Amino acid sequence: MTDRRTLIRAGGLLATGMAVATATSGPARAASPTAALPLLSWHAALANRRYAPAVVAVLGSSSSEGVGATGPGRGYVPVLAETLRAAFPVAGVAGGDNYVAAWGTPRWWPVTMSGGAVRSKTAGWGLKAVDLVAAGQSLTLTFTGTSVHVWYSAVPAGGAFSVSVDGAVVAAISTAGTGDAASWRSGPLAPGRHTIVVTAAGGGPVRVHGFATFDADEDRGVQVYNGGHGGRTSGDFAEGAAAWAPRLRSMQPHLVILQLGVNDWRSGVPAAVMRQNLQKIIAVVRANTTTEPSFVVYGPPRVGADHRVQDFAHFTEAWREVAAEDTGGPGGGSGVAWFDLAARQLSPSSDNRLGLYCEDLVHMTDQGAAFTADALTALVRP
Repeated sequence: MTDRRTLIRAGGLLATGMAVATATSGPARAASPTAALPLLSWHAALANRRYAPAVVAVLGSSSSEGVGATGPGRGYVPVLAETLRAAFPVAGVAGGDNYVAAWGTPRWWPVTMSGGAVRSKTAGWGLKAVDLVAAGQSLTLTFTGTSVHVWYSAVPAGGAFSVSVDGAVVAAISTAGTGDAASWRSGPLAPGRHTIVVTAAGGGPVRVHGFATFDADEDRGVQVYNGGHGGRTSGDFAEGAAAWAPRLRSMQPHLVILQLGVNDWRSGVPAAVMRQNLQKIIAVVRANTTTEPSFVVYGPPRVGADHRVQDFAHFTEAWREVAAEDTGGPGGGSGVAWFDLAARQLSPSSDNRLGLYCEDLVHMTDQGAAFTADALTALVRP
């Protein structure tokens, strides 16, 4: 009889049009609906995209952040947003960047930090925030869109910041209060290019998470919120859930992609621990959303040219098991699909002749990021 693990994998791969071999002999048996529909919540939201946002949230490490790409917008997450919007358009909706962390790494994130602002790993979506600790320190983002939100922390001893849009000061915000889900919203802006600057006004520290930008997709279309953070492990997100989970209330995702585990493998974290951490993260997301989201667990091919004590195959099995063992989806079946990227490409540690990975054999090139975005689109489309 076909086991539950095989059914979950079949549920994911059938969505891509790939043939799936099972252990069943004789005539093919249909998978039970609960085992074959881990993406049902996402598909339902996507069907409603003309009337409400279909929201994707990503938690991941450097590949999600875009390390390896030649510039902003070329990592697999922004290309995924592009491919999903092209595959499932909504008339009159271009779609904004949706989330740009304040953490200024210009090669991959188009935010400029000035005046000695300090990066923080203890707040914000993706565990990325910036502390403005002195008056005059600022963050600048230029974007194309029709509105923008500033996400920040409210703290009892908080200070204040000003917001300027296109050179004009439009708001003065006090951050005194409590909670890691505070935000300032611009209201409608004329379509086109805009520059927003957040400047600390003094009186106490200001912790800014990032900018949510929209381009006619405030209340419909596909939204994608990138929480990639280079070097992070599954344990960082599992143990730091109190820092990023509040932002789920701002996003209310219908699909959550978890690109985590490679750094666990590279740093010696046991595969069983990584699996438990992913299960904890999934539970946290479910507890902080009202959308009953679907999940994708991202399993890459073996990367890196070095040799580790742990067999990478243990991690591949652990990613698969997270999907197979889940019971939080429709009808008590799995709500988690397994993205088996290794089934679609060769391991860069053995063959990178197609140039999908950089010279470090860990991070994706522009081509590799687009390849991954296309594969993910094939997986998650109805």
